[in-house]
Amino acid sequence: MNTEETQSQTNNQWEIAEDRRVEAEGERACYERTRRVAERQRSAMEHRRQVREKEREIGERLRDTERRGERLAAEYSTHSLRAQIESVKVQISQLSSRLASIEALCKAMHEQL
Repeated sequence: MNTEETQSQTNNQWEIAEDRRVEAEGERACYERTRRVAERQRSAMEHRRQVREKEREIGERLRDTERRGERLAAEYSTHSLRAQIESVKVQISQLSSRLASIEALCKAMHEQL
């Protein structure tokens, strides 16, 4: 082999090596872009999961608050009814006492006639 052929082969090998290096660099850049896209997708999915979890927690709190409100309304209503019943009992007792007085008065008047 002469020097010219050897130089040509060396140049070809350098060109092939450079082409492979450029190709590998392009593949690494492509891999890096793909990795970044995947990371953004994972981040977006995690954010959506957190939002759903927060919505679930808020819904749970809302249902608890509604139940507590209903329970308080029922307790208030029950308390109010008990107070009204006690008031009616007192009124009935007073009326019963008055009725006994009226009956005694009527009996006394009847005896005088």
